Amino acid sequence: MSCLMNNVRTALAPLTLLPGLAWAEAEWELKKDDDGIQVLTRAVDGSRFKAVRATMTVTTDLSALVALVRDTDACAEWAHLCKSAAEHEVVSETELYVYTHNDLPWPVSDRDALAHVIWAKDPATGAVTMTARAVGESDLGKRRGIVRLTDALTSWTFRPVEGGIRVISDAHVDPGGPLPAWITNVLLVDAPFQTMTRMRALADSGRYDDASFAFLGQ
Repeated sequence: MSCLMNNVRTALAPLTLLPGLAWAEAEWELKKDDDGIQVLTRAVDGSRFKAVRATMTVTTDLSALVALVRDTDACAEWAHLCKSAAEHEVVSETELYVYTHNDLPWPVSDRDALAHVIWAKDPATGAVTMTARAVGESDLGKRRGIVRLTDALTSWTFRPVEGGIRVISDAHVDPGGPLPAWITNVLLVDAPFQTMTRMRALADSGRYDDASFAFLGQ
């Protein structure tokens, strides 16, 4: 689910405020801090898998960041491990279902997911959050050789701050089976860092500068 898991990768603040996931900021452990990007992980009660958070500050407009994440065709350009993504169903401007195929290094099987995506803007702070939760049951047929993710929650939060937009990516994913330690490290540290790096470059390219969305008040 890179595009939404980085990619699916999901609404009022980062996962700290999502029901059942009341994570304290002090519990996050810094894993990487380089080039203005921080990657942190933390244990999650009742899960064998850690949650991951990546943060950075960019000068891009809110609408451009929303357009970038909404552009499923561009997923493979910036979301690390994303092979492809597509809108499965568009309910409204702020609600849709997105399919994502993630290309994991051999010999690990690829993962895919259908995610229910919700966008929201906090009128008090101006922060915009996208949350994506994997849909366990769906009419989307499984593909041979690919493991379907059914327990995954991700979010992107874009928060206006002095000097730009604070970008926060949160994810907690059950990969659907055991993974080698080196793959776990890729998913928890390398993938979020590479995703942030590529996202910043694409946002700075100007491709989405003319984007606008009604729910942003534009």
